[in-house]
Amino acid sequence: MKTAKFNILGLTKPKKQRGRPKGSKNKPRKPIIKISNNTMEKEGLYTSGSEDSFKTKEQMQRETLYKGNVSVEYPDRYIAELSFEELNEEMIRRSRLRQKVENKEYSTTIEIETDRPIGLVWWADHHVGGQFVDYERLKFEADEIKANPYLRVALGGDFSDSFVWLPAAFDDVANLTEQNLYLYRLIEYIGWEKVLFCVIGNHPKWARRGGLDGYDEMRKKIPVFDGVGTVDLVINGISYTGAAIHKARGSSYMDPNFGGKRFLRENDGYDFVLTAHTHNGGSQTINRRDSKGEREVALLSGKTFKETDDFMDTEGFKKKTGVGLGSNGIIFHHQKKSMLPVSSFCKILDYI
Repeated sequence: MKTAKFNILGLTKPKKQRGRPKGSKNKPRKPIIKISNNTMEKEGLYTSGSEDSFKTKEQMQRETLYKGNVSVEYPDRYIAELSFEELNEEMIRRSRLRQKVENKEYSTTIEIETDRPIGLVWWADHHVGGQFVDYERLKFEADEIKANPYLRVALGGDFSDSFVWLPAAFDDVANLTEQNLYLYRLIEYIGWEKVLFCVIGNHPKWARRGGLDGYDEMRKKIPVFDGVGTVDLVINGISYTGAAIHKARGSSYMDPNFGGKRFLRENDGYDFVLTAHTHNGGSQTINRRDSKGEREVALLSGKTFKETDDFMDTEGFKKKTGVGLGSNGIIFHHQKKSMLPVSSFCKILDYI
């Protein structure tokens, strides 16, 4: 029996035993630490020896609350594993189908029988739909082409303005549908047999990127070149090889035919080269040397029917008038290999 000790103040309490009671199986609990600062006090634990390991009581409760084991499966889903061979075969099939649908052409052969010289009119950069297009001049040329059996036409691109963004479209007096309708009605007016081939310009390609291709029906009737078109023209058995390009590589304000000349340096063997896009008419003949000697090459840079627009006014281009408008062309002899580049439509009429 333990006895209590007394002092003069009375009975004293027995001393508390420190540590765990002997035989106790209870493990010591981690101490709850209170961290305080000037504004708040947090209660929690350090989970390791690092100062950054402290977690508040609320954090530990949240982690415990959101612990779980959830899985999601898709028992009916199937992902195909395609081999390179399968993908390559499919790409070939799609490419051939697209080519059949779009019917893009880059070369053609044209045979003509005639009892007189043939005038090839290079009709380029009409920009139909624009406000400042010389529609009266266009109608005059169309009437003459329709009436004269010895005139044929090559379309040099940018027949329509085809602006698909603002503010460029503010200068147009017709929408894209009306512009394309004008193109087809004009060709029907002069006769499809009058048009030998066509080159697509950069303007209609803007519209095509937006989903409107105005040349779908034309491809069924005449060759339509999306890029450089090579034309093997045979007149009464006399062969000419020509190139038709809307926008040739390179240009010079000092020489309208610079692009055509550069093309000849990079691609020899052509008898005539037709270019457009710059609206600066140019017609000339140059001599080219090859392994067989020298030969003549006819060069044409197409003109335009568009006098001006907001872009040209802003960029400092002078408004076009007179002989700067309309078309030019080449006279092909019917009895010998001979070409005569002509600077204006009226001069073509004079020769024909």
